[in-house]
Formats: sequence, structure tokens, C-alpha cells
Amino acid sequence: MKKVLSLFAGVALSATMFAQLAPGSTAPDWTFTDLNGNSWNLYTLTAQGKTVFIDVSATWCGPCWNYHNTHALRDIYNEYGPTGTIVPGEIMVFFIEGDQATTIADLNGTGGNTQGDWVTGTTYPIIDPGTATNQFDSDYGIAYFPTVYKVCPDNKIYEVGQAGPQALLNSINSCTFATDAYPSAGPASLQCATTFSPTFTLKNNGTTTMTSCDATYTYDAGSPATYNWTGSLAAGATTVVTLPASTFTSGNHTMVVTTSNPNASADNNNTNNTQTYNFVINTAAATAAPLTNNFTTASFPYASWLVNDADNAYPWTRVSTNGGSLKKDCWNDGNVGSYDEFVVEPVDMSSLTTPSLQFNVAHCRYSSAYTDGLEVLVSSDCGVTWTSVWTKTGSTLATAPDNTAAFTPTAAQWRAECINLSAYAGQSKVFVMFRAINGYGNNIYVDDINISNSTCTIGINEESAAASLKLYPNPANSLVNLSFNLTDKAPVTVNVYNTLGEIVYTENKGEMVGAQVVSINTENFSNGVYMVELVAGETKTVSRMNVSH
Repeated sequence: MKKVLSLFAGVALSATMFAQLAPGSTAPDWTFTDLNGNSWNLYTLTAQGKTVFIDVSATWCGPCWNYHNTHALRDIYNEYGPTGTIVPGEIMVFFIEGDQATTIADLNGTGGNTQGDWVTGTTYPIIDPGTATNQFDSDYGIAYFPTVYKVCPDNKIYEVGQAGPQALLNSINSCTFATDAYPSAGPASLQCATTFSPTFTLKNNGTTTMTSCDATYTYDAGSPATYNWTGSLAAGATTVVTLPASTFTSGNHTMVVTTSNPNASADNNNTNNTQTYNFVINTAAATAAPLTNNFTTASFPYASWLVNDADNAYPWTRVSTNGGSLKKDCWNDGNVGSYDEFVVEPVDMSSLTTPSLQFNVAHCRYSSAYTDGLEVLVSSDCGVTWTSVWTKTGSTLATAPDNTAAFTPTAAQWRAECINLSAYAGQSKVFVMFRAINGYGNNIYVDDINISNSTCTIGINEESAAASLKLYPNPANSLVNLSFNLTDKAPVTVNVYNTLGEIVYTENKGEMVGAQVVSINTENFSNGVYMVELVAGETKTVSRMNVSH
């Protein structure tokens, strides 16, 4: 996917601009004929339970052309449209020409007022309203091109912007459905026994209390089995479902869960029914410290390492940069707020008295509008609990100037980091996790991991002043609390970003120190995923928040 130039890339129409339609307002109905002579009516499609995406662009608009060529809308249409390859008939996509002066030649790329051929390769309908264009632009408050709207089955409209395929699909979860079963989380990604009972989190994403649901699950592309869940799950509530015990071999495994038949009826939103989760079984003895890895070996993940790709999109991957390193591709990953993790093989620290973790990192921001993060967590109980020991985000994480091109670091654009792990001295099996917090910004690289008996003498042995940031309740309904502890007095600002990277809430809390709790009213937040950023002086800590009313 090609990166768009800016969160707000677009072309304003004129000084007499309309106001974009308010989020959650009712979309005006329309009936148009596409270039192939097919007639389409918006309310007929939404009455069928479809979510409709509308790209209002102009053939001469550069940002429109850039977004069109990411093929984000084409990709989801090919997978979830009327003849989709994954779940057919769940969505509909339209390109609607927003300039009345546009000609068919312009759409085909042969006219004098166009960026290129908009028709060839576009699998979804293209509509040129002609003389009705100005009325449509007025009805839909089109203030700039491109304007990308989502219309939910209840005819409520929301602007989703120039989002990637996964972010577009995730936005459907904020629509209102009577029945919508969603396997929102899988088992713990790390297990230390070959026989255990895998779990998944079942969420009622619908408005009707859910009392039953079927869950079909498979392990490692094996034979499917079905678990029939019963209970009482209120709208927006979740429950952990424990599946029958199974025996696995040591190593990496995949679990696929598909929910269906909520309340013995059709699921009104099938785009989120199937989710894939990865976990690793590690029964081997821990590697005695010191443990070092500079990623010169090509095959990855290595034995006893875990790669957890939460959004099944852009996981940590071994690349040849710097003679071998690990890369998280944030430049392409449009699923803002998603986590991607890798867990180092367990290390035996029983003989260490002053253990530390040293590694090299490289990152640059795309711009100040995009915030990516890197966090290091440690577990001494085989992943039952994880403790955050280091976090950096945005400009604090960056080792090079902002760059709108996909970042590949030079030799001079790496920084050494060191984390004191003395709290784990004497432990016989310790796991270290690196977690990338995706902000659709630019790439993050990690190299030269070294866990040994040494004090931190490189750079600053810094544990984020706000590394103890916790959000509760999460998911939030009308209120979320931010709990954190500041070791030094610092000015504090709280920012909340939506999935498009836009700030939807900001508050300056003044100077703070010590244990603190800050509350945010989330009553007016739409359902969905947000990133909460706590800025304390020069330190930034980011955590993901779900809002479910």
C-alpha cells in the first residue's frame, strides 16, 4: 500500500465549502446509474445489511489519485463485496465523481482534466452523477476531495478518511448491528505446557443480549471442531470462553476461531467473525545467560522465539539491514493502535546478579502527525503476567529526522539502549518481549540484543517515567481512568487519537509527580479503538483503549 501524503491530504473545493456531514447523522438516500448501466439505491443496499463505503473524488485531484492507487477500497471489495473471496455480500463500495465538469474521457484517463485511468482495474462501481453532482455534493457536505464515507446498515454515516484495508474493516465494528458475535482476543501467546485449554474472548458487538453462539476452531490447519457457547452476554460485554484441553508439540502454533449463529440466528456482521491467533509452546530449558543475537541467521522466527502478529498484517520480520535486524513495517500498516510483538527465547538468569538488556534501535517518524512506539516487557511466570520496563514513542523513539519515504536506517542512524533487569536476578526462566505500537508512521528496527551480567553504561538507563500507565475500565463506556506514577515532576498532557491518527481529545494537566489518576469522559466517543498518549515532559507513553457503549 502506498502511503498518503498526510492525514489531511485532500483538495478543498472553494470558499463556499459545505460542512461535512456530522458523524452519526442519517445519510441522504440516492439512486444512481454506474458506468456499466447498473442502477444502485443506497437504502436498498443498507436494508440488506450491507455497510457501504463511498469514495467521493475528482479525476483531477492528486491526493484522490494517490489514495485510489493504494487499492484499499478495491481490496476490501474483492474480499467482502458481492462476489467476495472471504465473506461475500457484507459490504458495498462506490466511486462517485464529485466534479460535474468531469467527462467520461477524464474517467478513462484520456481527457484533459485527469490524473490517469480510473476505470481499468477498478472492480467496484464507478458513478458519474452528471447534472446531479452538485446536489449530491450539497446533500453530503463534500468540502474536499477525496471524502471517504462509511454508511452503516442503519443509514448512519461516518467519515473514515484515507484509511487502509484493515482500518476500513475495523471501522465496521462501530456500526450498530442487532446481532454481532466477535472473537476479540485469543489465548495467551506464550504457553509452557504442551497440554492446556486454549481460550478466546467472545464479545457481543450487537445490541441484543446474546445467549448462545457457535465457535468453530482449528489448530494449525487441522480438522475443525465446534464449541457451542451458552450464557447471557449484554450488548458490548465480553466473556472468556475456555475450549477443551488439547495437546500440542513444542513450537509455534496457529489458532483460527470463527463465530456464527448468535442467538441461533444470522450474524448481521460477518466481517469480524474469523480471527487468527498465534501462540508458542516453550517447554525447553532456558538458555543460560549471556544471551546474544545480532540476527545474522536468515531463518526467523528462531527456535523458542515467538512472533505475535495481532492484526495479521505486518509482523516483525528479519531483514538484511545492518547485516541482519528485525523490522516492524509501520509505514504500510494502516491498522493504527495494533500491537506486533516478538518474544526472545527464555534466558536463565539464575547466575546473574546485575542483569541488563542491551539492544540497538532505529526509527524515524513519518511526520509529527503519526506516533509509533516501542515497548519492552518482561515475564518470569511464562507469560501469565508481563511487566513493562521500557517505553519510547514518537520523537523520543526516533533516531533520524522525519521522512515521508519508507525508512531504512544508515549505520549512523542507530542508537544503543540499556535496561536494568536487576529485578529478575536469580530467576531461572525469564522471557523478554518487544512490542511495537503501530501508528501508521514509519518503520522500527531492533538489532544486537544482549542479555548479560553488566550495568548499564550506554546512553541512559531509563525506564519511562510513565511506564506504569494503566487504563481502566478497558473497554470503556462513559469513563476511562489513567493510572500512572511519575518519579520526577513533569508537565503532563493527555492526547487521544482515533484510528485515523486524528486527535479527538487533548488536555493539559499541568505539572504532576508521584502516583496519579486522570479521568477522561468517553460518552461522546464512537465505539472503536483509540490510542491514549500520556506526555510527561520529554517522555511519551502510549496505550490502546477500546470504547464500547
